[in-house]
Amino acid sequence: MLSSLQSACKTVNRYFDVAFVVKFLLLFAAFYSANMFFVRTVTAGDAYYNAGIDRHFNYIRWITGSIMHSADFITRSLGFDTHVADTKYFIASTGSRLVMAWQCVGLGILSFWLAFILANKMTLRKKIIWIVTGFLVVWVLNCIRTTLLMLALENNVKSWKKTWTIGKGLDHHDIFNYCCYILLLVLIYFFYKKFKPKKVNN
Repeated sequence: MLSSLQSACKTVNRYFDVAFVVKFLLLFAAFYSANMFFVRTVTAGDAYYNAGIDRHFNYIRWITGSIMHSADFITRSLGFDTHVADTKYFIASTGSRLVMAWQCVGLGILSFWLAFILANKMTLRKKIIWIVTGFLVVWVLNCIRTTLLMLALENNVKSWKKTWTIGKGLDHHDIFNYCCYILLLVLIYFFYKKFKPKKVNN
């Protein structure tokens, strides 16, 4: 019984890397859960809110701030009078403002990419390079999205939310997520193309 089970596992493992999948799922669950718990520690009014962590270690605010200031640099370079207030509000000259909540950062996408890279076997240096590359892709896409949304507000497009909606339930947030996953899948393709195990001639 045991030998047949081991034989079946080996057969499955020839076509499907079970160890990698298990490691990936565990890492993804751990990273995503940790991010969701962290969100609660920096959300005022939550039972787990911690003012010290929110004030000094809020990496979500650091990310949103970097995205908004980068988008602000682009819009100002294009001649628009925009500014960022307290890394929370991106304000247009029309008086309209764009608020970037933690849901816009892409914590689930970042957790997915981090888990995928760490679950693979490679040197620490290569893991760091691939992690940073994936994170930069998501960050740049977020900067582009924020810039385009602000340009819509600058041009006084009052129905800008509708103009960024496709169908009944697909909005700019969903489109951003899909674009991120598509580009990460492209990175995964090049990743496996580069690190594909070499065939051994018997």
